[in-house]
Amino acid sequence: MQQARNDILSCRGLVVNFGGVQALRSVDFAVETGSITALIGPNGAGKTTLLNVVSGLVNADQGTVKFREQDITSLPPHKRAVSGVVRTFQNLEIFYNMSVLENVMTGCHRRIRYSVVDSLLKTPRYWGGEKRCYRYAERELEFVNLMDKKDTPATELPFGSQRLLELARAVASEPTLLLLDEPAAGLNIRETGNLGKLIRRIRDERGITVVLVEHDMDLVMRISDSVTVLNFGEVIAQDVPLEIQKNPQVIAAYLGEDEDT
Repeated sequence: MQQARNDILSCRGLVVNFGGVQALRSVDFAVETGSITALIGPNGAGKTTLLNVVSGLVNADQGTVKFREQDITSLPPHKRAVSGVVRTFQNLEIFYNMSVLENVMTGCHRRIRYSVVDSLLKTPRYWGGEKRCYRYAERELEFVNLMDKKDTPATELPFGSQRLLELARAVASEPTLLLLDEPAAGLNIRETGNLGKLIRRIRDERGITVVLVEHDMDLVMRISDSVTVLNFGEVIAQDVPLEIQKNPQVIAAYLGEDEDT
């Protein structure tokens, strides 16, 4: 008897139109709690659009998004982040005018409780919160092996380390669901290998469920528990990595061939 799934995320019937282009066509997408789920497909397949719908940056024209069984379809992005849905972007979104540590501290403030008045008046509650935030940020820098760079201006980090910094900041906010949009973009083979190990540690050691949008198929097949494939805004396959690699529809989508040939 097959064991029932425990899905942390459930998207049903998602439709997104951009002018005359239908970016998502009745997409059903589910993510099991504690998994690393990859979302793949050719360029323009709708992967980032789906991630944007989940994170609230794009509103679906039709369909629903449920997170931990709660309907979040109408929630704005900041409220989804507060509920535990956090994402990174293909293009780096770090603060170059801040140090490495300060960048990670910006992710910690979701875990700190003090008011705007406390911040303005620099009350004991404010200073206590900032000290905790400092410790949290140091912990996450240790986690991604950037502690020795904590006082370095973020702009001086090499590109691969900036990717790690972005991950450290995301993890610092203690997400329940982490959405990664092409985290291996621009990385070399060694850096990509280390990234794969880190993503697994994020899941295994922190208990964070991960959705991974990625073009690096070696990385996807190595670390994913499940793979969903989009093509022209439609889901054409959902399965374990080994089965996805053999799926004729997936092969046709990537090679641009008719699947019957």
